[in-house]
Amino acid sequence: MKKSFLIGIPIRDFKNPMSRLSQILTVEQRIELSKNLIINLHNVFNTGETSVYVISNDPQVESFCVTNGIGCFVSTQKGLNKEVTDFLECNSDYKFWSIVHGDLPYITKYFANIWIQLCKSKESVIAESKDMGTPIFGGNKRLNVFSYGEKSFTRHTDMLKEKSIIYERVFHKEFYFELDDEDDYLEFIKHPPRWYKKINIT
Repeated sequence: MKKSFLIGIPIRDFKNPMSRLSQILTVEQRIELSKNLIINLHNVFNTGETSVYVISNDPQVESFCVTNGIGCFVSTQKGLNKEVTDFLECNSDYKFWSIVHGDLPYITKYFANIWIQLCKSKESVIAESKDMGTPIFGGNKRLNVFSYGEKSFTRHTDMLKEKSIIYERVFHKEFYFELDDEDDYLEFIKHPPRWYKKINIT
């Protein structure tokens, strides 16, 4: 059966991930945490109708994906916005799409399915993180320009308005809570998701 839904998880590298947690976690702990976040996101979004890829130009990330049976898209472009655009343009035969940040810890299969159904039924669906970023973005209306970076949520929604694309903002914590800083991590370890309880990061 041909799959209709394309999902990309951009990952820069494993050299110094989650740098804002460097005061409370070692590099090795942050790398391990980042890898397990990716595995969980792949597992929850991987269904019979989805193709899930990590988007990265880093050889270590690519090797990790191969080892764990995760698709990896190696872009010819440099920079997150260009890489995401290249990813979607090179996979233009999918009806639906989503870009999912790699530091979303609370998405389960249940919420992944909610997100997939929303994207299938809406032109655009988007969430806003606490620092006005865009942790998850998708829909059935294809885009060819992205504005990730500082306050990207505002830039993305302004762009959608300019293009007359109807969007729906989601407010579930599962879609906006990112493991970005120390406060996030402290909340995360107080309320660990099931996948985290199964692993031992020391």
